[in-house]
Amino acid sequence: MQMPALRIPRPAFQRPSASTAKLHCELDDWWFDARYTDGACPICGWRPEGVSYAAPFWLQLVRRTDWELVSLLVTVVLLILLGIFVERTAGLSPNDIGRFLSGGG
Repeated sequence: MQMPALRIPRPAFQRPSASTAKLHCELDDWWFDARYTDGACPICGWRPEGVSYAAPFWLQLVRRTDWELVSLLVTVVLLILLGIFVERTAGLSPNDIGRFLSGGG
């Protein structure tokens, strides 16, 4: 017995609504949301004159973040946690490590 093929309905292509795409670039026939591209077409760089678009708050925050500093802090925290893990696995206590570093054996 052969099973019937499952047919998934495919919606017809629709142009983006006004809430998702704000501008249409005539050069590449491309709809794009100017808030996420600083008002310029992501393909050719076309930009409407005299119009500015504010990015959403979360995107402004991401753009202002110094990601190198964040990655440095994450690395430091991970190295501290790794040191604690190795200390506990070896059966040492903070006092043992202090005596070793001070030369007390």
